[in-house]
Amino acid sequence: MPNNYLIAVPLDEELASFIGKKGSANSIVFYNRKADGDIIVSVAPSSIEEKIYALAETMLIAEKIVISTKRIDKAFGEVLVACSFADKHVIFTDDNDVSQMIKELGIRSFEVVGRDGILSAITRRDEAAAESGRTRVDIDKSFPVKGVGTVLLGIVTKGSVKVHDTLYDGKGKEISIKSIQMQDENVDIGPTNGRVGLSVKGADYEEVEKGNVLGNSQIKKTKQIEVELISNKFTNEEIRKGSRYGFVSNFAYADVTVEAMGDGTATLRLEKEVQLEPGDHFMLLRSRTPRIFAGGKVKGLNL
Repeated sequence: MPNNYLIAVPLDEELASFIGKKGSANSIVFYNRKADGDIIVSVAPSSIEEKIYALAETMLIAEKIVISTKRIDKAFGEVLVACSFADKHVIFTDDNDVSQMIKELGIRSFEVVGRDGILSAITRRDEAAAESGRTRVDIDKSFPVKGVGTVLLGIVTKGSVKVHDTLYDGKGKEISIKSIQMQDENVDIGPTNGRVGLSVKGADYEEVEKGNVLGNSQIKKTKQIEVELISNKFTNEEIRKGSRYGFVSNFAYADVTVEAMGDGTATLRLEKEVQLEPGDHFMLLRSRTPRIFAGGKVKGLNL
């Protein structure tokens, strides 16, 4: 089975095109590359200025983030701040020296490489991914195909999905996997980090929205969560009870209200139900720069 790599490239379209060939695009643009049998899928927001939530989505769903240092401007600063909350390994290009900025923001896992070293840095894994009995697929699109039925596009974020598997949506409804495509080819298994197209039975395409999650056990919807919360001095934001923000976790988005604050923790009330589970990472959004100003991890759900 080929290795699959899912990378965020938020700033430089030319760099994203170097890594892979441009594919489907909406709020997120996908770039695809096959290299020695392995598959690299890069994701980028179609517009940082207009769609800041898409920047958060790409950085949360990816396993690594590739940052171009060609231009040190407002957009670069915003992405760099977001990296400090993403808890991902960051690969910086060597166009400009940004070591002091990295240090000040406390980005712990990073490396600086030239263009010739980017693909090697993307495909290098220091540790084997831990096997898990869990299967999770985060959905970003659903649509009907004549003669096929409902097709769901998404990312396998945990485990693997196989033809004939039975997965469950947020209401516990059974959904059977009829076939799987990756890179326009039929496959029997969609592995972790794989971008998959699933032909399914048991769900109409209108029932499945972006941000929905399928699992081999039900991942329930919730409107209240307990979280670990991280911010930094550069965002200049005092998070208080009653404050309202945008909340992004993988492909899910909701407006939230802060119901309680603790020491590095918070209780958030979501304005719509979202499928989440403990350990999921998230980012908080506001209207002023840097718009991604905090992040963290889900500790618990109030169902």
